Amino acid sequence: MKWEESLKYQLYADGRKRSYEKLYRISRLAYLKGCSEEKKKALEAYRLCCSRLFGNRCMPSIGSSLKRKKLCDADCPYIRKYEFELYKLGGCAESTPE
Repeated sequence: MKWEESLKYQLYADGRKRSYEKLYRISRLAYLKGCSEEKKKALEAYRLCCSRLFGNRCMPSIGSSLKRKKLCDADCPYIRKYEFELYKLGGCAESTPE
C-alpha cells in the first residue's frame, strides 16, 4: 500500500532509528484531518434537519421581506449556533500541530 510505504519512509528518515516525534506529528495530522471531515459531515447532517430547508433551497420565513427561495449557503443563525456548540465542545483544533 502506498500510504504504508510513505509512513515507513517518514518514520525511518533518520536511519533505522524511529523518530517518535515524527510519529506523533503524523498521527496528530491524521487525527485533525479526521476531525475536520467529521465536523463537515455533522454540519451537513444538521443543515439537512433545518425546518426552512426545502430540497437545496432555503425557504424565507413568513415575516421576511425576501419573497423568493435562495440556495442554502449554511450561513444562518441555525448553523452558526450549531458551530458554536461544536466549538464549545472542543477536541478538534483547526490549526495544524507544530
